Amino acid sequence: MPSIRGAARLRQAFDRPGPVRIAGAHNPLGARLAERAGFDGVWSSGLEISASHGVPDADILTMSELLAVARSMAMAVDLPVVADCDAGYGNANNVMHMVRQYEAAGIAAVSIEDKPFPKLNSFVPGRQELVPIDEFAGKIAAAKAAQSHPDLMVIARIEALIAGWGMAEALRRGHAYVEAGADAVLIHAKGDSPEPIMTFLQRWRLPVPVVVVPTTYHTVTADELHRAGARMVIYANQGLRASIAAVSETFAAILRDGRTTEIEPSIAPLSTVFDLQGVARLQEQEDRFLHRRGQQVRAVMVSGARTAPPLGVPGSPASITIAGSTVLERQAGALRRADVQDISACADVAGAAAAGVTRCPADTAEALASLGTQFSGRTVVTASDVLFDPGPLRQLLAEPSDIAVLVDVGVPGPGHRAPDACGVTLDSWGTNGRRICGDGVPRLTALGVPDAEADAEFAGAAVLSAKGFAALHDAAVARRAGGHPCATLAELLADLVAAGWPVHAVEIASGWAELRTADDLRRVSALLTRDEA
Repeated sequence: MPSIRGAARLRQAFDRPGPVRIAGAHNPLGARLAERAGFDGVWSSGLEISASHGVPDADILTMSELLAVARSMAMAVDLPVVADCDAGYGNANNVMHMVRQYEAAGIAAVSIEDKPFPKLNSFVPGRQELVPIDEFAGKIAAAKAAQSHPDLMVIARIEALIAGWGMAEALRRGHAYVEAGADAVLIHAKGDSPEPIMTFLQRWRLPVPVVVVPTTYHTVTADELHRAGARMVIYANQGLRASIAAVSETFAAILRDGRTTEIEPSIAPLSTVFDLQGVARLQEQEDRFLHRRGQQVRAVMVSGARTAPPLGVPGSPASITIAGSTVLERQAGALRRADVQDISACADVAGAAAAGVTRCPADTAEALASLGTQFSGRTVVTASDVLFDPGPLRQLLAEPSDIAVLVDVGVPGPGHRAPDACGVTLDSWGTNGRRICGDGVPRLTALGVPDAEADAEFAGAAVLSAKGFAALHDAAVARRAGGHPCATLAELLADLVAAGWPVHAVEIASGWAELRTADDLRRVSALLTRDEA
């Protein structure tokens, strides 16, 4: 059984008081705009669809091409879609095939006009031909015989006024088409005055709805047409014409100004485009149904140092450009190659949008709070003054503990680490620069210890389960409440270790670099320039 939702809604709309207002569209985006504007339905316009393909509205496109567009619009909106089916794409047999196809696509109504096939658009100057009444009445009867559910509406479009055959002929044809089974008649006209349409409505006496299309006689309102007897008003091509004017003006301004700054206030922001595309719903569905590799993972880049590093540039180290890319872009790229796509960074990091990164507050506690503690997956937290290769991040993500951090055990011992290194002590042990953990995972016994006491160096990244992230968030809130805002990641992890939380260590010996001093910047720039040469 084909979908009848749209057809049933259209019939319900006819039962409500007031005119049924329909807007023309030629793709799902236009249909959604009509829906958001508050129209009662969508007109799958042959003129609009043909124009969007760059061809005349003269049955150049096949029924399959027009049907595909109508189907896509019916799938995109909850409004009923009324399809402009020209002359039915042939004789009565073609009409029966057409009705079955459009009904199966969920179309609410089909409109067929009493012109020969192939037709010519009604507003194109020149001779407009009509088929004999009995031939078209046969098409209407065939259409009604072909439908599988009674809710589908067949609209008979009368072109007698367009062709100059007069009011009497228009009424005679309308009566014959209703007798053949039409659910509604569409009376078409192309003059500036609504008077011919008003006269037709005045003289129409049958209990079948009349549809009007005020394309040229646009001074009359929908309510005025409804009071005169019209039940449906179709604004068939105004959307297309508006977009042609707006796009032409926009393109001309871009070429004139050599940039888009001047036209940005008058065009839709990308957020509106994403909204119309249903991106939020897509993300909700991914959260609910799509589990690529077990738990979902997100990442946030927080402050790496309590004071601004002496790099000679303002703002966060993540904003620095090295070998053509910012630290933020490189960090985000490494995370994505480690299969982390949901990435946030503190607000003082410039270029977040360009890197596809969501901005969050600069204060660490606020940044963690902005992510929310209801997330059931895992969270990677990195310092903003560190660069990573994807490898260490993959190693970190492979550790299932509630809290795990990257530590560098590659430096042979005290005196070889940088003066500002964040030392850690571990419950594992090493000898002569060699370490082995066996089946266990070493745990931190302290973080932030002097170099002389350190077994390894904290490498600026942690991964936390939902439980571990909640603990980190609480530690940030506690620091802030104690008058210590903008706590670093290392300080928060040290608080967790001191509070007895088991913080496990993922040991690495390379694949990361800090960016805290001008020397660090020169060294990393040299490494990256050589690697990317």
